[in-house]
Amino acid sequence: MGTVLDAQKLKDMYSNSGNPFADSTLNASGKQLKSKTFSLDQSLFESFFDSIAQASQATGAGSNGVAGVVVSSSDATKKYLCSANGIEYNQLITKGLMGAVFYYQAASVYLENIATADNVTVTAGQGTTMEHNWDEAFGYFGVPVDFPTTLTGLKYWGSYSNQRNGVLTTNATLMNAFLKGRAAISNQDYTSRDEAKTVIRDNWEKICAGSAIHYINAAKTHLTDDALRNHELSECLGFIMSLKYSSVKKISDAQLLQVQGYVGNNLYNVTVANLDNAKNLLSTVYGLDSVKDAL
Repeated sequence: MGTVLDAQKLKDMYSNSGNPFADSTLNASGKQLKSKTFSLDQSLFESFFDSIAQASQATGAGSNGVAGVVVSSSDATKKYLCSANGIEYNQLITKGLMGAVFYYQAASVYLENIATADNVTVTAGQGTTMEHNWDEAFGYFGVPVDFPTTLTGLKYWGSYSNQRNGVLTTNATLMNAFLKGRAAISNQDYTSRDEAKTVIRDNWEKICAGSAIHYINAAKTHLTDDALRNHELSECLGFIMSLKYSSVKKISDAQLLQVQGYVGNNLYNVTVANLDNAKNLLSTVYGLDSVKDAL
């Protein structure tokens, strides 16, 4: 019904090996997603590439128990490639990597270890190692340097911060914390640096949880539309998965498994009751009970 994907090529693009890109500068860049991914989940994402490639071989429409393209019953322009269990791996991979690479690197690598970085030796064009590492964490957020005054060109987490900002007000909170922490490092004010670090990690995690709740709410309104429900819950699962990548996460591993269990592994079989259970557990952990229906 469409393009059949090559799992090995996806894995080569992930590790940037074997010249997988049409753009030769990418092949020669020495950059790759795999090495930046939370190490214990690198093989998990490679299994996702296998799964999306397998689903792409389907020749008919998707339905419960059958992989293929699922078309919205309310808007035929919206169609999504889903596994036999309704998982849209495109969304699970995208949102999952947002967590396992961008969020993980910022929260659990650069910010987690910021106190041990050198803040004396200056390198031209980047400052001290501590200043540079703080800047690296900011880069993973995906916003321009004059955010939130400028809202164009937002990418990944920056975009989702802005989408949730009407309820969570994370835009200015996060940007101010990044600016405060950077200035504190330059002034060797490590108390203020650590305060800013806490604000950043708390609010970034709140964006992740709030986005998971948002897609639960959306899926509840489209429960009988297989395509839209599967699409929204696949995004939700990616954000739920991403919560685990902070070394200081508020949600426990047991609670995370409980939330995932409520959504289940077959999106055709979800119930309103279980979606409410997942939503309520997340909102309670993250102090979002009063706004959970507005997300």
